[in-house]
Amino acid sequence: MSNVKKVPDGFEQSTEAKGIGGMALHAKKQIVATAGDDCMWKIWNLEGDSKEMIMSGRGHTQWISAVDFHPAGSHLTSGGGDRAIKVWDFINNSIAHTFQDVHTGPIWKLKFHDTGDFILSASGDGSMKLFDLNSLKLR
Repeated sequence: MSNVKKVPDGFEQSTEAKGIGGMALHAKKQIVATAGDDCMWKIWNLEGDSKEMIMSGRGHTQWISAVDFHPAGSHLTSGGGDRAIKVWDFINNSIAHTFQDVHTGPIWKLKFHDTGDFILSASGDGSMKLFDLNSLKLR
């Protein structure tokens, strides 16, 4: 069962339905990822006049406030009110890994390291944490 939904060509959805808590531009493609109050991340095509949603993912139990693209563009990380940090794999159309309850407050910011081997998180609990994606452990 997949947690990532691909939207058919030509489908358009309004960004006004729910609040957007975070966003990230892709380094090489004209797309943006948004994090929302609807517990979903969405990817939008920025080419042309219409800004169409081309992909979305659901897997958080509360709002999402942070998203970031992997430097290679093959993954997305997301986090928010449920204190989970998820790594989404676009190639396999799945959640590659979830870091659960590593913070005692909501996740406010996520950032991939330039190598793509680490994710840095900032939380409402006042802490920052570094996650190693090779060992899947907190550093």
